[in-house]
Amino acid sequence: MSLELLTLVLVACLAILLVAGQWTAFALGISGVVVLYLSKGMLGLGALSSVVWNNANNYILIAVPMFLLMGEVILRSGVSSHFYRGVVVLLGRLPGGLLHANIASCAVFSAVSGSSVATAATVGTVAIPEMLSRGYEPRTVFGSLAAGGTLGILIPPSIVMVLYGALVEESIARLFMAGVLPGLLMAATFMVFIAVLLLLKPRYAPPREAGSAGHRAAEAWHILPVLGLLVVVLGSIYAGFATPTEASAVGAAGAILLAVGYGRFTRRMFAESLMATVKTTCMVALIIICAQILSTALTYSGVSRAVSEWVMGMGLGKWEFFVALVVLYIVLGCFVDGISMIYMTLPVLLPVVKAFGFDLVWFGVILTVLIELGQITPPVGLNLFTIHAISGGAKFSEVAAGSAPYVALMLFVILLLCLWPQIALWLPTTMRG
Repeated sequence: MSLELLTLVLVACLAILLVAGQWTAFALGISGVVVLYLSKGMLGLGALSSVVWNNANNYILIAVPMFLLMGEVILRSGVSSHFYRGVVVLLGRLPGGLLHANIASCAVFSAVSGSSVATAATVGTVAIPEMLSRGYEPRTVFGSLAAGGTLGILIPPSIVMVLYGALVEESIARLFMAGVLPGLLMAATFMVFIAVLLLLKPRYAPPREAGSAGHRAAEAWHILPVLGLLVVVLGSIYAGFATPTEASAVGAAGAILLAVGYGRFTRRMFAESLMATVKTTCMVALIIICAQILSTALTYSGVSRAVSEWVMGMGLGKWEFFVALVVLYIVLGCFVDGISMIYMTLPVLLPVVKAFGFDLVWFGVILTVLIELGQITPPVGLNLFTIHAISGGAKFSEVAAGSAPYVALMLFVILLLCLWPQIALWLPTTMRG
């Protein structure tokens, strides 16, 4: 079968399965099996066992369930609620203070959970009832939480960066450090936008409140345990004392100790955390294995090489290709989740990215920001659905409208990373070990 016909069969098969509502993992895996059989016959199907084993037996991916467990324990034990109240005390006296607290809380909690949806849900569950009762403009509240939650996959530890690093065989530790400054830059950009918005439309937030100094000090103390856990996890990676996989285990153990210290560790809470971790890990593992089946099929059949040669033969310049790539991921982000997006596109596009000379660590940060953007673009923005579910009956259009300005802000951060790539690349060069 010719490569052109094989490519057409692949695209048609994948499109039909996704439109029919098939799970993304199975759509990828079935399409891969079809391509393998059509290109290599039964001999090609013999490679499936090694593909499954090699990906299921990947030491790096142990970090995924450990980071997930860390976030689940902190969420379900109530430690995250104490942390949010502490941030509110520190930032609540700023104009629109609780909106700033949303961004700051999401930025820090995301570094503990590594999950965008978990970050948005955790902070939103505490923040939405409190802010709406005080008279904050609903769309502004929903937008700050949905966009702030996206920081969960940029500020390390990041599940997406672990998966990206494993796929492109790049250092997870360097990717983690590369995400720190861009993540802080994005959080600062969001907060500057909120400050300008409140200056132009002060009615969007109620007057500032002042509490007693003793109360503020007591609540602010709750920030320290979570920050301490973050410093231990990221600091051990940065200093070269631990690999990301080892640091993830330390983080999970530290989260359990925090739950015990707050007196919130119970057998039921721990069992629920384990079950949620297992469910998410199984979903991620299934996508990885099925996507690697498709990747193997693309390689064996020669489709990935043919597509790479076709793209290079179009005569696009380096940055013309980059703009086309950004547009592609923006469109895909409207319909496909981030993990599936990585494993659907990179097996084909990675050779082209390398050929144009893009730094893979820098590109990993850009890709992560684009995946974040997909979290808040309808119709399949997971953060939008998360905030809508806990909004107390708000319209989905309100949540989407509140998040819309942050899409432009993320594209602005991508522009800054293109102009000054050292924003992402400087910190990894200072690492030890």
